[in-house]
Amino acid sequence: MAEEGINRAGHRSGFAILIVFVLLAVFLVISPFTFENPALEPIHVPAWCTDISPIRQPDMAPEYPVGVFTFRCNDCHKIIPPPANDRIREVVQHREIELKHGINTWCLSCHHSKNRDAFVDDRGGEISWSQPQLLCARCHGPVYRDWQHGAHGRSNGYWDRSLGDQSRLKCIHCHDPHEPPFPPMPPAPGPNTLRMDSKVDRIPHGGRNPLQLDHDEPTD
Repeated sequence: MAEEGINRAGHRSGFAILIVFVLLAVFLVISPFTFENPALEPIHVPAWCTDISPIRQPDMAPEYPVGVFTFRCNDCHKIIPPPANDRIREVVQHREIELKHGINTWCLSCHHSKNRDAFVDDRGGEISWSQPQLLCARCHGPVYRDWQHGAHGRSNGYWDRSLGDQSRLKCIHCHDPHEPPFPPMPPAPGPNTLRMDSKVDRIPHGGRNPLQLDHDEPTD
């Protein structure tokens, strides 16, 4: 009899527990309390913020388009020699170029005077058109050093070259050689986290976000 009483008590306890779980489930389904997520909705990030293509698409060959034709620089300049002092002559071609490059106020600061398919180095020698970074290094030595070590500019591919190839963008993929400073650009959206910008109410209905750090200035 004692064993039968114990079994009945166990069945009643199990049934009571089942009833409690059922009532709890019904309460959770019809509960008037709603969950309010303290995080904001994701901010739309413009496509240009994550675009990995270069800012500029320069022509890496000494070519110049005229109408439907494309000429190499020397096609014209080999029959049009520069005057003795090119600084005093007003440029009648390439009028679309606006030169704003520090003290480099004339073409032959960078372009070779006799071979316009090349740039010029400090000693009057030629720099290949495909190596514009060597021209930039004439005046921007520290930046060129940083570019060589990957601290300036952008690298594509693998940092560990034993795993795969790596390519470096050239200076003119980002900077216009005739006007190097970047033009004004709209900033990308700021980060969206719970622990930043405490002056912005991130909780609906004016509530206080307990996960947000208080960065307000102390008051007397």
